[in-house]
Amino acid sequence: MGESKCFPVENSTIPYWRTELHDIDSYRSTEQLPEECDILIIGAGLSGVSTAYHLLNDNPSPPSVVLLEAREVCSGATGRNGGHLMMVHSYIEKIKRLYGLDAAREIAKFQASQVYAMKAVAQKEDLRCDAVLTRCLEVFIKQAHADQQKEIYDGELKEGLDFIDDVQYLDQRHVEILSGVKGAKGAISTTALQLWPYKFVSGLLSKLIERTSINVQTHTCVTSVSSHGEEYSFVETSRGTIKAQRVVFATNGYTSGVSPLYKQKIVPIKITCSHIDTPKENMNPPPHLSHTYGLNFDGPAVRDYLIPRPDGGIICGGGKSTYIKDTKQWFNNVDDSTLFEQVKPHFESVMQENFLGWEKSGASIDHLWTGIIGWTVDGWPHCGRVPGQENHFILAGYNGAGMPLIFLSAKGIAKMIVDNIPFEESGIPRIFKTTQERLQKDVSPDRFSNLPMASITLSPCM
Repeated sequence: MGESKCFPVENSTIPYWRTELHDIDSYRSTEQLPEECDILIIGAGLSGVSTAYHLLNDNPSPPSVVLLEAREVCSGATGRNGGHLMMVHSYIEKIKRLYGLDAAREIAKFQASQVYAMKAVAQKEDLRCDAVLTRCLEVFIKQAHADQQKEIYDGELKEGLDFIDDVQYLDQRHVEILSGVKGAKGAISTTALQLWPYKFVSGLLSKLIERTSINVQTHTCVTSVSSHGEEYSFVETSRGTIKAQRVVFATNGYTSGVSPLYKQKIVPIKITCSHIDTPKENMNPPPHLSHTYGLNFDGPAVRDYLIPRPDGGIICGGGKSTYIKDTKQWFNNVDDSTLFEQVKPHFESVMQENFLGWEKSGASIDHLWTGIIGWTVDGWPHCGRVPGQENHFILAGYNGAGMPLIFLSAKGIAKMIVDNIPFEESGIPRIFKTTQERLQKDVSPDRFSNLPMASITLSPCM
């Protein structure tokens, strides 16, 4: 798809997370768009709302902020993901190999801090988003994969890495009983946070609306952004034009539609997720699962994630083996109004086939949806000042794994804007910095199977 078509579509599939809508879902602060503002944020998902929160919260001299959203609040990837975050252990070796030990330590600590930062703000702001601190079990079904991960973990222990104290390897002696996964050969266990992502974002935004001067405009699609030197930009929308001193692209998979510099650098990818439930009158009620899961059937390229909800339902995403061969269905595709019909049998049987005590549970899909994530060529998001555009900032392209990254990345972007500091002082991991060098290569479909943990969430970004 060309850049002119890289915009959210109408009539998107309805995710489980959007079955209980907030009063501000289609909110507009004013009937007409403001003529100008200090900071304009494009995108009202986790990236955009978190950036607004860090710009305005406890700020005695707040800037004027306008938040624009093409559809409803949190109707993009954040409202369609797994609702889950943790420190991703499998990233460590990849980052060490490509960028060095310090970079690996930086990202691991950044992800771990995100868990507690989001938990803290959910409690502080009383967001009522079902935030639960738990353990995630990254379970390996194949013996060769389990042996490989055990070897990596043992090597990290021998190396004396000082940032994996929270990580534990569960071997074959106990992993099937502890995880409840049939035939499990091993697992990596880490602390995780699960939550209702739509309620987190909409609740946080409602607090800003209550106590700050933020101007929120939903159903207002940005069509172009033109920069006039370093002083201001004109933001064209479906409802008029706004003059802004600073612009933040919190647009994830849709970024190239409003910032052509990122065409083929952040590519929209269509993926899928589901909610699985059991009959209320069940003669064979399954055991309640208290962990969250990555279910690795045959290495990281064939993986589902499963997030058991406090009410007993299961969020399950992945299933990419059912559609990956048809590239046109998912690569460079922004159409989340249609489903991958072929994934249904997989999700319908995933609990019965893989979890002890679920064989006669009657578990079945009651919600199935698609969503759009943003891919980058190296697997890391673009954050910071847009190259050559000093008054434009970006945090986008999370590769389907943004939940452990976004909230504190947004804090760093807000610091760059308010305090006028360089990226290196923002607290955002170094390899996330958007640079001209990183924009030299285009994204291609063949990296889908090579990105570790690519389907860990359906994307927290938007």
